[in-house]
Amino acid sequence: MSVGHSEHRSAIAPSGASSSGRSTLPGGGRVSQIDALRVLSCLSVIAVHAIGGPYPIEDVGLNLANFLLHYSREVFFFVSALVLVRTYYPRLGENGRLSNPGSFRWRRLKLIGMPYLWWSTIYLLVGMFHTRNMQPIGETLDNLPVQWLVMLATGSAFYHMYFLLVTLQFALVFPLMLWLLHRTEGRHVWLVVVSGAVQLATLVFYHWVLLPGDGWRGLLGDASLPAYQFWLVLGAVAGLHLERWHRWLTAHARLVFASVPVAVGLVVWVYYAQVPAKGGLGASSPLQPMVMLWSAVMLGALYLISVRIMDGGSRPVRSIFSYVAQLSFGIYLIHPMVLDMVNAVLRRTGLMRPQPWVAVVAFVATTTITVLVCAALHRTRLSMQLMGRGRRAPAGTPRFRLSQARLRSAVVPLVFLAFSVLAVLLIGGDQSPPSEASAPTWEETVQASDPVTPDDGCDTEAIVVGVDCTLTPTQEASSTASASGG
Repeated sequence: MSVGHSEHRSAIAPSGASSSGRSTLPGGGRVSQIDALRVLSCLSVIAVHAIGGPYPIEDVGLNLANFLLHYSREVFFFVSALVLVRTYYPRLGENGRLSNPGSFRWRRLKLIGMPYLWWSTIYLLVGMFHTRNMQPIGETLDNLPVQWLVMLATGSAFYHMYFLLVTLQFALVFPLMLWLLHRTEGRHVWLVVVSGAVQLATLVFYHWVLLPGDGWRGLLGDASLPAYQFWLVLGAVAGLHLERWHRWLTAHARLVFASVPVAVGLVVWVYYAQVPAKGGLGASSPLQPMVMLWSAVMLGALYLISVRIMDGGSRPVRSIFSYVAQLSFGIYLIHPMVLDMVNAVLRRTGLMRPQPWVAVVAFVATTTITVLVCAALHRTRLSMQLMGRGRRAPAGTPRFRLSQARLRSAVVPLVFLAFSVLAVLLIGGDQSPPSEASAPTWEETVQASDPVTPDDGCDTEAIVVGVDCTLTPTQEASSTASASGG
């Protein structure tokens, strides 16, 4: 999911092609179908989280549905790279380098890093709330500084925060990506082929040998750049050749859509072939070779649907998609908390049960509330800190500037960390990681944090997360949201 949504408004198509159509590709300006593509992917992320609430975590049908939704994170990364390349590639010098790569990195780190710090802190507080009855306050505060830093380093503050960590890593290497694209002009197909081969080998290793976790998660695991590099390379190349890509897909639309049911059949076969050995959750892992083919097919289909929405839809429909696309980063960040509350209401009203209509209610309610919350935040001075977007000021009001938020954006995380350190000094104790400090088991945490007896339709591990019966903190790598995502 791209953070700098507004950046592609001024993008210049490298090929210089132009058109007057709404969603066809102008020589400069906004590529409107990318807005619709971003929104459709965002809805897919919410769906993969919402449908899990009513069902047991190992439910075979549920995990198959999740497997079929495991394309959203790849599409998000693809779109992020595409938008950035269309914006910055025309600005390269003759040597293939940006004039000030440090300035680019700093800007991206602020746009992504501010929300990452804020929401990592917020979700850490959410986790403390869930474990409030399981250990003494002194022990909780004793582990807090280390826990906070570990969460930042591994993207594990909540199950979807991995996406921001990967995006931050991509921001650091993006100037090198531009240089590589410049040096391989005319050979971009080979660049994609090599990247795809590396990605395939990586997924085979993750799925059948070892998925690095713990401290390695943010370096080589499912919260690292190597886990998704192919989709960033593919998006970057597509950004340079978007006109050609667009023409090919629209000319072969029937073939693209016909490939969807074929790919569905392959996904179902691969899934059920793995269920006896890996169980429903393991068989639906988003980091396995089959996901490459499935995501590529769905990327093409969703792009064509996005083109039709922005070309054939009414003006209000196009406006809604364009505006929601501006909020999509905030929607991604906030929706797990909203879904947590929606599922809590469903449990406490006795409506949580393993039925499809419950999942639909959770999806619709979460989507609606999250969009409204983000629209409201977009008009406040917290918009940049929480959503990575400048404030949408009323007419006649000066637009909120990033420079005005530099200090305020860091206040909450820094104050929280300072408070943690002070508490440690006052209370005493060692600085052992939580795993070595006799932390409660996950089952004990669930029982303490949720006084309501879980419904038969959702096991206790999912109740504490409150949003998705396909996820637990120890199984983040087996789900789309484990950031993503996505």
